[in-house]
Amino acid sequence: MPATATRSAVTPETSTSDTITILDPRVIPPRPPQTETFSVGGPIAGKTVGLRLDTAWRSYIAIVDEWQQMLSADGAIPKVLWVGERVGPEAEVTRADLDEWSRLIDIGVVGLGN
Repeated sequence: MPATATRSAVTPETSTSDTITILDPRVIPPRPPQTETFSVGGPIAGKTVGLRLDTAWRSYIAIVDEWQQMLSADGAIPKVLWVGERVGPEAEVTRADLDEWSRLIDIGVVGLGN
């Protein structure tokens, strides 16, 4: 939002008013939407934590490997699901796998949320 400064010069012969608009050169990005967070409602020990991934996002594989170790160290039971195709004949298998996986877990992580 530009700031406005007003300066008035009054002389016996004339009356003038100059307005100067000062622009802010910074780009202020819009605030990103807040991602909803959820609570496990207690200790994670003993909970089955599902981690879903696929072969398309290779860097996420390293994250899931790390999370498996951390969850196990905290007493959780990680259950990784590798999903297949989302279209075509394999999509039915993927949906069935997801349905079964969702019944077997207490908590599901399906991505980074970014």
